[in-house]
Amino acid sequence: MGLCGRMPHGLRGTMRVATLVVLAALWAPAPTLGVAAHGARGDNLGGRHAAAEPAPSPVPPSPAPHREECCWCDRDTHNAHRVTVDADGAEHELVFSDEFSTPGRDFANGNDKRWTALNKSDYTNASPVRYTPDAVTTVSDRGAMVLVNRTDNSETRVFQAYARPVNAMRIETKRITDKAYAKAVDKTFTSGMVQSWDKFCFTGGVIEVSAKFPMGLGFWPAIWLFGNLGRAIHGAANDGLWPYSFEGCDPVWEAKPMDRPGLPQRISGCNASAGAGLHPYQGRGATEIDLIEVGDSWNGANGYVMQSLQVAPSVPAHFRPTLHEAPRGYAQSPEDGVVRWKKPKGGSSKDTWYRGLTFGGNNSDVPAVLPNAHWYGANFADSITAGVSPFSDLSEVYRVFRLEWDDDDTKGYLRFFIDGSFIFKIPASSLDKYTVCSQTPDDEIQPECDHCPKRKMPSEPATIVLNTALGSWNGGPDSTNGHLPGHMFIDYVRVWQKKDRTNVGCNPPNYPTREYIDANSELYGDPALPRGYDSCAQKYPPPTPRPLKPNGGGGGKQELPRQAGKTRWIGIAILGIGVLGIAVVVTAAAGAVWRRAGPSQNGEADERSAGTSLLAQPILGTKSETSLAAARLND
Repeated sequence: MGLCGRMPHGLRGTMRVATLVVLAALWAPAPTLGVAAHGARGDNLGGRHAAAEPAPSPVPPSPAPHREECCWCDRDTHNAHRVTVDADGAEHELVFSDEFSTPGRDFANGNDKRWTALNKSDYTNASPVRYTPDAVTTVSDRGAMVLVNRTDNSETRVFQAYARPVNAMRIETKRITDKAYAKAVDKTFTSGMVQSWDKFCFTGGVIEVSAKFPMGLGFWPAIWLFGNLGRAIHGAANDGLWPYSFEGCDPVWEAKPMDRPGLPQRISGCNASAGAGLHPYQGRGATEIDLIEVGDSWNGANGYVMQSLQVAPSVPAHFRPTLHEAPRGYAQSPEDGVVRWKKPKGGSSKDTWYRGLTFGGNNSDVPAVLPNAHWYGANFADSITAGVSPFSDLSEVYRVFRLEWDDDDTKGYLRFFIDGSFIFKIPASSLDKYTVCSQTPDDEIQPECDHCPKRKMPSEPATIVLNTALGSWNGGPDSTNGHLPGHMFIDYVRVWQKKDRTNVGCNPPNYPTREYIDANSELYGDPALPRGYDSCAQKYPPPTPRPLKPNGGGGGKQELPRQAGKTRWIGIAILGIGVLGIAVVVTAAAGAVWRRAGPSQNGEADERSAGTSLLAQPILGTKSETSLAAARLND
């Protein structure tokens, strides 16, 4: 959701409401799991979805590692969960966990080694929220208000106790009643956002979170990953970084005009001296991966969830379907219900919106997974999404959301699961170069081309974000009336990695962030204390050699693309070949005027930034707002 990885505002909000109606019409309700005892911590509540790809296999009876070997692991994590097996059968060992077993924890800055609860007003996505540490604590969740009749439009609910209470982090959202405080923070609601930013980071592996969400319209809860080089809801830190995942040098792509709120990549792969501890000729960014974003219905009977990757650069507009148009080239198989892309035998290449994606299938108790949920992202960034609906118990039952992440740039992937069932997969090949060229009747004129360079499978050190936002979609903040306070509960967060591919820490040698953050501290607000470097040892793979010259990054032939009917001239000097000491300089140009929209809750556009660079905007959440007092660290 991130806001910073979260969904875009404005048009995206309108689209999400329309999508709810579309999804409800397309899919029959899936069976309700009902409220059940949570049982052993980490048990899957329901097994509701069948897998189109292999579901994560049961935990093997292999011996658990010594607990002392895992500094970030919660001592309360049961040995049975110290190892997990991915869909390919590969074992991963626990590298991080938090079971939230101790009641009354304080997540204010300086008080917890894993998390920081922000004390900051949110200016992304038309948010009316002030995030405060007081909105976040740990409790014993004893049950849920259960909808009595799911087949009519009633909202009658009764409390039903769990067989066993669930110890969980609770994020509370409520309206501000103190008018003076509301004016001081420029907001009308309080809620909570906790981040592992600059504390715990990881690259690749498996992350699993068990959670339930506030009931009703207006709420925007999310569980997401965000690159440590940015910071969720800190607009100045994210300008020109969210949601880039491009390391190469492509002068042709960089020369394209970009409408607001999109910004050129701040750390370019064409830069020989990026400075502040960064590598030369390595483009950097803050990619967002949404483990889950939730939109419930007014009475909780028709909720929906989304899992996604937000990525830039975006593919040319030619490949993007129009709003609410299903992506062409994808069809549901009548044999197994799986939605797949079919390579076209001829005709328009518009059939290839992110080719090669795989979606979960339809069976007796699993609704079909809707490719992209009819949202394709802001025009400068793409949202590769799967949506699942309807859910009638998002506020009643803890569900398990899982991501399997292989960051290999050739064979890597993102695989998403809910309650152990496969939802969808993004292979690295889907992020390859996309090019489109127009046809012209004049043989003497070269075709006009537009392209997007090859993007990387996300490889930046990722931080974890847990929050409930209110924004410009799903009915907006006023739709929460009658459902306040709203509560999001997180039962546990666990991360595993392969033993031979451990990559834990916020400053890996291949993707350093520490020196850059220190040199640009004014962009990031209050430092998160204690920093991860002071809490646990970092463990990274060996560094790989860096290029000594710009890497084309799949940019292809270095010619400036043009879009028919929308050409404007841009002067670009191209150094020619030196012959006998004579240099020939040729100037040629043309660029496509791209229409670009606003970011997601993730990468986020700062609402205060109209017409000016976000780098020039003041940052709320300064050192005066957040206590940095040291206190006990939860382990």
